[in-house]
Amino acid sequence: MADVQPDLVILDLMLPGMSGLEILSSLRANPATEALRVLMLTAKGQGRDREAAERAGVSAFMSKPFSNAEMRAQVRALMEG
Repeated sequence: MADVQPDLVILDLMLPGMSGLEILSSLRANPATEALRVLMLTAKGQGRDREAAERAGVSAFMSKPFSNAEMRAQVRALMEG
């Protein structure tokens, strides 16, 4: 990701090999990406998952299922600040 400067990253909480929380933590630990907007998605949606993501510095959190319109609205809201 060193040569790419995205405006927003969308992460799933459950990913193979490395969790979305681990990726989020590494983004927040890197000065080049510490302020990057991150939208976390999950099928779990449990309170403890949301709390862990918030502690790790997530910008927004969405629980599946959600509609395309809800996803677009959340992305727009994050991009507008």
